[in-house]
Amino acid sequence: MNDSGDARPQPSIAASTPPTPPTRPAPDAPAGPPAPSMVGTPLRLLALCLGSLVAMAPWPLLGILLTQSLFDRDSEAFMLFGGVTLFPLMVLALFGSPSEELLIAVLMLVWIAVALLPGALFRRRLRSRAAIGVLLGAQSVFALLQAAMGALLVVGKSV
Repeated sequence: MNDSGDARPQPSIAASTPPTPPTRPAPDAPAGPPAPSMVGTPLRLLALCLGSLVAMAPWPLLGILLTQSLFDRDSEAFMLFGGVTLFPLMVLALFGSPSEELLIAVLMLVWIAVALLPGALFRRRLRSRAAIGVLLGAQSVFALLQAAMGALLVVGKSV
């Protein structure tokens, strides 16, 4: 009997509630400790830097092969390594004509820095092959843009 004096059986609360679905962790919750860096050791960092140079080198070299007949001097080949970098260097022209050696040194310094610094600075964040591929792809696109701008400067010079 229940409290009201009825002889009817009362349904249990557990039988009338639907089963709860299994709980899932929040999408932004870490699934455990982060994966170790793919470039954690100095040898792997050196391999990444060499890989960056390999990913970046084909574009200026291809540009040199294609525009070699337009060069007045052999030093113009360095424009293909840093075509975009030449625009900020025009500020140096305000203080007089910069030497060709200075321009080449700055171009190569920027190009080498783009090849080496991202791998060294982001080595703890490079935890997957996909992240390394994105870095190498970005560096290759940078080198392509530099070479394309340098080729346009070489072609524009001879027009």
